[in-house]
Amino acid sequence: MASFDRKVERNRVRMNKKGKGPSRIGGGGQDPRYSLGPKGEGEVFRGRNILLPGVLVLLALLYAVVGLIGNASEVNSMLFWVTIVLYLILALTIFLRKPYLRIHKGWLYTSKFNRDRALEANNISKIKVGRGKITIIPKSKDVNWVFYRMRNRFDTEAMGERLEQYAKLHHVSFEKG
Repeated sequence: MASFDRKVERNRVRMNKKGKGPSRIGGGGQDPRYSLGPKGEGEVFRGRNILLPGVLVLLALLYAVVGLIGNASEVNSMLFWVTIVLYLILALTIFLRKPYLRIHKGWLYTSKFNRDRALEANNISKIKVGRGKITIIPKSKDVNWVFYRMRNRFDTEAMGERLEQYAKLHHVSFEKG
């Protein structure tokens, strides 16, 4: 355990020297990368996750029906009911956590795979706006950011207009289709 503590301390010192330690996070808004989340400055477009929570609720109901029809002795099992409740809690959690796109000066922010992501304007290769779909393509090999009107209930028309202004301001390739 002592060697692990030494590694942690060594990494903490190294990160502080680089200026990326906890003392920088939230340090008066100097670096916009540290103001992640939808509550920061800039224009925020929110969606709503419906598809995945719906699938999880259906899985919980299917599991309950199969369990109740199958064997009555297993229904009294605590694990059976805990599994169903956990599926429903996961569905509720995903439903209440709204996906977002925040446009702030030279940065774009979103949440992908339960992590907040930031993308600087000079790291954006192209912004494509289609019918009901917006795609932001980064220059690096990162995954494209895709926002759907049908899947996540984003207002893609308003997002497209605002991203067009953003693209003109930062000289990013913009494609409307």
